[in-house]
Parts: sequence; structure tokens; C-alpha cells
Amino acid sequence: MAEQEEGAPECAECAWLKVELERALHIGDHSRAVDHRVLLRRHPRHDDVPVATFQTAQPSEGKDT
Repeated sequence: MAEQEEGAPECAECAWLKVELERALHIGDHSRAVDHRVLLRRHPRHDDVPVATFQTAQPSEGKDT
């Protein structure tokens, strides 16, 4: 998740995108999860620091899609 200074509020849009990403991963909607990862990456910088890449799931090896 994005690193925040102690006590600094998290951007509401970042928080919403992370919740939606987790929800998509939970239900197995990988297309939607990718969409939210892209939106998080494209989200503006905060205080000249890019928002950290948010990764939760690792690709499965040998799994047919």
C-alpha cells in the first residue's frame, strides 16, 4: 500500500481504488482487478511522491485460464 507519514490521512480516491481492487480479487474478477491496478498507477502523485504500487496477488504458475 502507499506509504503514508504517521498521522497523515490517506487520499480518499486511493483508498476507494484499493478497496475495489481487493473486492475484485476476492470474487476472482481478474479483469476488474487489473483495471483498478492501472487506475492506481495512473492516480496523481501526492506531495511529489508517486503512489506506491499496490500488489496483493501473485500470478499462479501452471494454472489454465
